[in-house]
Amino acid sequence: MKKIIFVFCAIVLVACDNKSGSKYNRALDSTQFNTPQKNTASVNPIVGERISGSATVRSKPDGSPVASLLDYVPVRCASIRKGWFPVNIDFEITADEYRQPLFHKGRKLIVNGIPAGTLLTDIKLPVSTNGDKMWATIDGFTEQKSIRQGTIIEVAAANFLHQHKDYSLTGLQPFIHNFQLEADSTLAPYALFYNYESGIDDPSPSYRLALICQGNQLIGVLHSRPLTIEGTSPRRLQRGFAVNFLPGIDGFLKEDFCKKFNSFIVSVD
Repeated sequence: MKKIIFVFCAIVLVACDNKSGSKYNRALDSTQFNTPQKNTASVNPIVGERISGSATVRSKPDGSPVASLLDYVPVRCASIRKGWFPVNIDFEITADEYRQPLFHKGRKLIVNGIPAGTLLTDIKLPVSTNGDKMWATIDGFTEQKSIRQGTIIEVAAANFLHQHKDYSLTGLQPFIHNFQLEADSTLAPYALFYNYESGIDDPSPSYRLALICQGNQLIGVLHSRPLTIEGTSPRRLQRGFAVNFLPGIDGFLKEDFCKKFNSFIVSVD
């Protein structure tokens, strides 16, 4: 997809929570939304997919092992393919490794200052820097069971909307906070609360999932990956997107949003 005019925000790796049993922050997952959070700022956000238990990243589905990852390590995931998630993860490197990016089996992986896993092979990796930090990126595949289902935003959205019937903007705040959704009023009078695609398949990613609100009330969910919401069906839009409108939404709003979104998405470069 061509580059969208909005800026791609990199996934933020969160710090350690000393009160949890994990070295990584324990955020709400999709089964922990039963009690509305009055102070969402106190809840550690998920942001993106997390490892479940432990995981092996392989060169391809059933391929040779590249790295092992620890429980709850944050990764970026593309859409699942026959039981395997394409994933990538950035880990911290030294200046010498940046200049000569050949990494050896047994090398420990550090993410945000925290142990995250181990390399299982000698490998040359792409490296990057922002002038302050340097990192290398592992690309590969991991099994579906290795990703926590509650950290997959499509699964979490379906569960949240099933468990909650308060679809006001206030009622949506725990979910918005948990996945660090950004606000966008480009399609006024509709407001989108969205995250981006992982960037694994497309270096210029667009929306992955967006809550669509009108008048501070949820009317539907925009998505680029398969999504099942009880009592709704997907309506196809331009450039591979779809939208699920909630039951009872006025037909005019549906048509108006679809027209505005299609016009916008085909115009951006």
